[in-house]
Amino acid sequence: MTQQPPVQAMLFCSQCGRPFGQSDLVQIAGRLVCGDCKSAFLSRIVAGGPSPAGASQWLYGGFWIRFCGVFLDGILLQLVRIPMSLLIVGTMISPIQTFQSRVAPLALTGAMLTLTFVSMLVAFLYEVIMIRYVGATIGKMAIGVKVIRTDGSEVGWGVSVARYFMKIVSGIILAIGYIMAGFDDEKRALHDRVCDTRVVYKRSL
Repeated sequence: MTQQPPVQAMLFCSQCGRPFGQSDLVQIAGRLVCGDCKSAFLSRIVAGGPSPAGASQWLYGGFWIRFCGVFLDGILLQLVRIPMSLLIVGTMISPIQTFQSRVAPLALTGAMLTLTFVSMLVAFLYEVIMIRYVGATIGKMAIGVKVIRTDGSEVGWGVSVARYFMKIVSGIILAIGYIMAGFDDEKRALHDRVCDTRVVYKRSL
């Protein structure tokens, strides 16, 4: 009877969080690192970069999983915007005004400006309050990730607000700020770098 080879236990790279066999990881400074992350990790050690306590156990949320979270949040916010749009437009533009050529354009413009402002306010409050008190939006909670500071602490009000506006900047520059997460060894987007935050899987905390 042929003896089956032993099943190799799966371990995780301390930098990218991907699973590997033990033979595919090397131990550097007490941490298991895969071949793809080894060069960047060694460079950071040589440069004397900070190493927060517990960071070796964190599993960082990568670009695509974070994209799924943002997509889910977008659907949720859209479900809120649709009835809100109907309410605002219906309240500010009466049936009588639609037949008055001079009044209708002004009413429509006012309704659109009000709707835009309220939509932006809702998105702002949703993101900032959720990140401040829960560490994750509903979309992030659904995929099991959380936003933390580099030292593992919770995100405060100032960082939560700053991170929201930096996310807008990340999108304005052709989404390059978001794409950076796909190439960074700790999966940091531009807003994570600026605000000193990390997006990690909750199970690794």
